[in-house]
Amino acid sequence: MPEEIPILLVRLGEVPGPRDPCGVRHALVVVLALTACAVLAGAASLLAVGEWIADAPSSVLERLGVRPDPLCPKRSLPAETTVRRLLGRIEGDALDQAAGRWLADRRTGTDGRLRGLAVDGKSLRGAARAEGRKIHLLAACDHVRGLILAQLDVGEKTNEIICFQPLPETIADLAGVVVTSDAMHTQREHAQYLLGRHAHYIVIAKGNQKKGASL
Repeated sequence: MPEEIPILLVRLGEVPGPRDPCGVRHALVVVLALTACAVLAGAASLLAVGEWIADAPSSVLERLGVRPDPLCPKRSLPAETTVRRLLGRIEGDALDQAAGRWLADRRTGTDGRLRGLAVDGKSLRGAARAEGRKIHLLAACDHVRGLILAQLDVGEKTNEIICFQPLPETIADLAGVVVTSDAMHTQREHAQYLLGRHAHYIVIAKGNQKKGASL
């Protein structure tokens, strides 16, 4: 993990900041990196993220870009409330793209085997927007390692079919990748897009497909 931190910081640095630079105490990339490492270490709530940050050893904090406070011998750390407010204001899709690119960066080879990518949508359990609408995400998951390489929020005024092509657009190289999906994405436009990216596809054709229709 230590050797991967610089790549993580580079990718998280691509996320646009939602705050006015004036008065900012903690750099955006530092807060995001601390949060990512806390989650990777098993933190399953914002409270746990705050506790992990508070207990992180100085060697880890230094590698993540946390600098000592010039007016205090201790390092200035973002509190759980700071992390909560920041994550509530940041652009979710941009953060998903940055995290997906980092996971793609650290993915190892497949020893000559075909790479598989599963596209599927799920509603987040126990999560909802302020107006009560459930959060529904469309994700692309690596078959072998289970890594989410891309993820998009399926908005209230759209659907998974419309989000299908924008999702792999965030993945740099699809050449030779086998993309699998459920019957919802058995669409001629999806197949043409994947072929245009030099990818393969496996889809489910149900009885509602026109006879003689081909992908």
